[in-house]
Amino acid sequence: MKLAWLTDLHLNFIAPKERLAFYQTIVDTKIDAVLVSGDSAEAPSLCDIFLEMVHAIGKPIYFVLGNHDYYRGSVAQVRADMTMLTQTTELLSWLPSSGVQKLTANTLLVGTDGFADARYGNFDKSPASLNDSYLIAELYQKKLLSKTHLKRQMQQLADDDAKQLHRDLQTALQTHSFKKIIILTHVPPFPQVCTYQGNPTDSNFLPYFASKATGDVLLAVAHDYPLVEFYTLCGHTHSYARSQTLPNLIVTVGSAEYYTPTIQEIITIQHKMKS
Repeated sequence: MKLAWLTDLHLNFIAPKERLAFYQTIVDTKIDAVLVSGDSAEAPSLCDIFLEMVHAIGKPIYFVLGNHDYYRGSVAQVRADMTMLTQTTELLSWLPSSGVQKLTANTLLVGTDGFADARYGNFDKSPASLNDSYLIAELYQKKLLSKTHLKRQMQQLADDDAKQLHRDLQTALQTHSFKKIIILTHVPPFPQVCTYQGNPTDSNFLPYFASKATGDVLLAVAHDYPLVEFYTLCGHTHSYARSQTLPNLIVTVGSAEYYTPTIQEIITIQHKMKS
């Protein structure tokens, strides 16, 4: 089975003709399915972009959302829209709604959006401010109150997503026999994979670039199931990084540039378990 992994496409920034040309490059790889780890568009255009994509590619698309996917909208409304889209559109699956997906006899797929949770770096003293707190309704409302309220909201969103990921991983681990789980999320789970142009993210921006809540779930589950490989794919930073935090836990962050969507990786997985 061949999978095309995509991340941080920001397709709302390019013209329809250019988007169709990009979809054709995916079709030309003759993949069986597509994985998208967030930031595909922005809230007003998100449903239309995914419908355009799946109609052009004609293969299953499994996706999670990134912070940009909520821009000019609200988390609650976008998630309601993505749940409805998953329920009504063949081949489209927002993973937090659709749950554990069996790709092959020995490989499962799970995913969560994941929010940066201000638990790494120095959020309280950081002068940095991202557009998230202006363009995502829930974060903007809290920012108006105080920076402390904003941090609490970021952490609540991150914690809720981490709990959903933990539930799906437990479902996968308890009900299936397999060797590998692919995990899609948007925000990197560890500081060591948060880089910019090859350099570590500094303490001012790190609170906005990583999710400790997600990382804690991955570390705990990978530790408890040492014979299962957990392969995590994420984006957000636009800078490539890769880390093997535990012998069975690998995290890869995709690189990206605005206006230039690309295929991050073609992943080949076996259909049958080796005897």
